[in-house]
Amino acid sequence: MKHRSEAGFSYVDVMIAIVILSVGILALLSGIAGAVVQSKGQEVQLLAKQVASSTMESIMSLKETDPNRLGWIAMGNVNTNWDTATSTYRGVFVVGEQDVLENAGPDQVIGTADDTGATIPGMTREIVITDQCDTDRPSPNCATPGTWPVRIRTVVVTVRYSVNGVRRQERLSTVLTDYAATE
Repeated sequence: MKHRSEAGFSYVDVMIAIVILSVGILALLSGIAGAVVQSKGQEVQLLAKQVASSTMESIMSLKETDPNRLGWIAMGNVNTNWDTATSTYRGVFVVGEQDVLENAGPDQVIGTADDTGATIPGMTREIVITDQCDTDRPSPNCATPGTWPVRIRTVVVTVRYSVNGVRRQERLSTVLTDYAATE
């Protein structure tokens, strides 16, 4: 009787090894694809935070500008901040959710109607500025109206964006005051 030596792998062994190896490679590729999607989402989130921070910085610097041009009286949404001296509304920040443009316009203030440049795709910004009542120096917006000018405002900047079809937002808020050291 002859005995054959059958050293090596059969076709079935090779096919099973290829299937196991393929499953492992597909799992690895799936993990890499997930990491790429997540890093893209973090990139967009970082851009949204940067837009919100730049907007807030621009709003905060507005009150320090020339009061004849802009200044504290201009720190409000459009159709707010009645100026009795000129009988006009002086608020300069656009109302509602707006597309984000790359550059500030001629007034050098981000979030106003004269912003220029290309639109940042899929990103919107909303600026809400609300007058607050100072009970020690009541202004016309207080429950018990007074004659003092508004000296406290709440500012909320919200930047909305999408990552893989999921709507997200970054929100910054602060309170700004306009009290001189001599008051």
